[in-house]
Amino acid sequence: MSGSSDLSKLRWRCRRGTKELDTLTMRYLEHFYADADQHEQCAFVELLALQDPELHEILTRDRQVIDPLIVAIVDRIHSI
Repeated sequence: MSGSSDLSKLRWRCRRGTKELDTLTMRYLEHFYADADQHEQCAFVELLALQDPELHEILTRDRQVIDPLIVAIVDRIHSI
């Protein structure tokens, strides 16, 4: 995804069912998405397609994932 309209769409998709998920997804979008490579950006978009309970488990590290791109995203989110 690229361009301001795509970023607006991603911002909208970052709005989730809880404030905690909103905060975590927006943290990545605002601080890391623009500098991520295309593969990591696609992995983030795929994460946003998950249902809230599954996304919450992944982003709060309650569920282990083996995909290195997802691990990198989660690590970046928790780095700030």
